[in-house]
Amino acid sequence: MRSRRSCAAHRTRGAASARRILVVLASLALGSVALACLPETGPPPGPQPRRVAIYGDSLLHSSAPVWRTTLEEQLPDWALLERASWGSAPCDHLEQMVADARSSWNVRVVVLGFFGNTLTACSKDRPAEAMYRSDLTRAVDLWLNRGVRVVLVVPPGRVGDEPYSEAGRAALAVARDRRVTLVDTTGSFVDPASGTFAGQVDGTVLRSPDGIHLCNHRAFGEAVCPTDAPGAVRYATPIANAVVAEARLVK
Repeated sequence: MRSRRSCAAHRTRGAASARRILVVLASLALGSVALACLPETGPPPGPQPRRVAIYGDSLLHSSAPVWRTTLEEQLPDWALLERASWGSAPCDHLEQMVADARSSWNVRVVVLGFFGNTLTACSKDRPAEAMYRSDLTRAVDLWLNRGVRVVLVVPPGRVGDEPYSEAGRAALAVARDRRVTLVDTTGSFVDPASGTFAGQVDGTVLRSPDGIHLCNHRAFGEAVCPTDAPGAVRYATPIANAVVAEARLVK
């Protein structure tokens, strides 16, 4: 996995709105930093390494130190194209996905992981579950039609909610109709006694005080969890393992 940890500032969408996440869903979209400092204008000339592309919201963005470690160790010859953005919904990424798919980035595995945000221009005022099902279907079909392997993530819902969230039900429905690899992260965040999403399970703190995020964020919109944050580990590890398994099937 090609990595330059000194990558420059995050590409942002609606950074000011991101502060509202403490009250609502995951804060408004900031573009993430590509692991190899990939320029917005497109890939450099010449043959490109095989890449994993990551599209999602703050849960994927903030847990990146965990899944990067696994991918760097297990897929040393691959590169990573990070597109996770705080507060985003699938519709916020569709145009970028089309551009990435048509480019020479050589994307071979794609991760789609969304918590259920409905705050951005393309997602607000739309029924959440129907919107997520429709937009995830468009995203999955875009990549499957190009022979790209897809990892679809079912997110943990807000603390106190029962499984599954609207976005989670949408992901499950899309996975039933499409040939994708489904990573259901909900079980690791549910209190067996109550059957609801919990801030801590068996005495281990998994969620931030807002009931959404995976560690105690102080800088919303840019924060990342430490690699030993239990919530980030429970969320990111199965995703990374699924990516590695899919990548090893790529010829």
